[in-house]
Amino acid sequence: MTRKTQLIAFGFATVLLSTVILFGLLFSLPAVSDEAIQSAYRAVSQYRSTHPHDSAPQYLAIVDYTKPSLFKRMLIIDTSFESKSFYHVAHAAKSGTLKARKFSNISGSNMSSLGLYKTGNVYKGDHGLAIRLHGLDSLKNSNAFKRDIVFHSASYVSIPVIFENLLTFNGPRIGRSNGCFVVNPAKIQQVVDTLGRGGFVYAHGEAETNEK
Repeated sequence: MTRKTQLIAFGFATVLLSTVILFGLLFSLPAVSDEAIQSAYRAVSQYRSTHPHDSAPQYLAIVDYTKPSLFKRMLIIDTSFESKSFYHVAHAAKSGTLKARKFSNISGSNMSSLGLYKTGNVYKGDHGLAIRLHGLDSLKNSNAFKRDIVFHSASYVSIPVIFENLLTFNGPRIGRSNGCFVVNPAKIQQVVDTLGRGGFVYAHGEAETNEK
């Protein structure tokens, strides 16, 4: 191998390593906006004002669909201890590619839904451990339970999938669901241990369309 070839190979390896490190760092960054958090708290407050017998939730999950799926755009807040945890979460295939832009409350739409949800039973289904969800917004997500919109895990929420999509010119993104909130398999137990005890989930987004 000539000196020139060695330099070219070294340069390529350096660029590749730098790219891997960069996207690894980006993949670990949390990205939930103040607007999403404020909207979630308003939605919970409005719901509780009309349902005063429901106790205040210890756990609140906020999904910010205005952010690309490359980032940790789901925040779970433990309101008792004021602790926060961030997670990656997938959106639906027909809601968009890098970000979710289209939403629907219609069965078979393969789109995500916005609004406030209440968590239901924990169970084991086709994707393993999962949490059922009940949509609390009559216009945006009231069909969630009927649509089987749940929290579950899948391997397409991972760094390798981001690189695969990047190399195939599909953008630096994780995989997409049929409408469910999907996290990495290594994180589903943590999600279940919190939200599975009872809590709310709020999906925030800027909808181009919101089909009923």
